[in-house]
This record gives sequence, C-alpha cells and structure tokens, in this order.
Amino acid sequence: MKGIFKLVILDTNIVSYIFNKDTRALYYQNQIQGRRVLISFQTLEELWYGAYTKGWGDRRKNELAHHLEQYEIIWPSSELVTICARLRSERKSVGREMRESDAWIAATAIMLDCALASHDHDFSDIPDLELIQAPAPS
Repeated sequence: MKGIFKLVILDTNIVSYIFNKDTRALYYQNQIQGRRVLISFQTLEELWYGAYTKGWGDRRKNELAHHLEQYEIIWPSSELVTICARLRSERKSVGREMRESDAWIAATAIMLDCALASHDHDFSDIPDLELIQAPAPS
C-alpha cells in the first residue's frame, strides 16, 4: 500500500468506458473505489489520438480534457524505460510478444507495484502484475 490509498493504473479502455458512460465501466468503478487512480502517459496519448482521429469538435475535446484532470499521469522515467524494455523482452522470449503501447501501461503498474485495471486479456498472464479485470461473460 502506497500512502493512504492503494494505487491503481487504469488502462485506456477503462478510462474510455468511464468517459463514455459505457455500462462496462460499472464493474471497474466498483473495483477501484477508494483507490488513488493513475494513468500512464501512454493512455493519455491514446485517448487524444482517438479524439483527433474521430474528428472531435472543441466541445467534446474540452469534455475529455476536463475528464482527464481527475487522473494523475505517470510520465516516463529511466526506471520505467528499463522495466518496459525488460517486460517486452521477457514476453517475446516466451512467445507472447507485446505491443509497445501495452508494455508501457503494464510496466507503469509493475514499477509502482500496483494493480492494473484493464478489459484487455493480453495482460492476463504477466508475472508480477496484479490485474483487475471483469469476469468473462458465461
């Protein structure tokens, strides 16, 4: 436990679900309640990339900017770079190559020794990564 609150990193899909009031957000909002919520710089980039790619107008982009103010952003450091590179190398060595964008997000959670909330099942078998993930529908 870091400080008063347990930390949690949100993957891009979770921030997007919350922002868009998607029903899938409910599970994650319950799981992260009372935690200090952080996002990786990579998530920030992915969200803004999506906004520009979809041609959002000023109003919608302002809504996104306002929404993002609630999250603390973790920026790259030499420690994060090293953890990310090692993670990608380890994943490749076991035949589970990882996209660079996913590696940044997972490495951020590993560096901070905190959970990652993600709907992406590519994170499910990473050693040393605590994952908060909705159960698969039955």
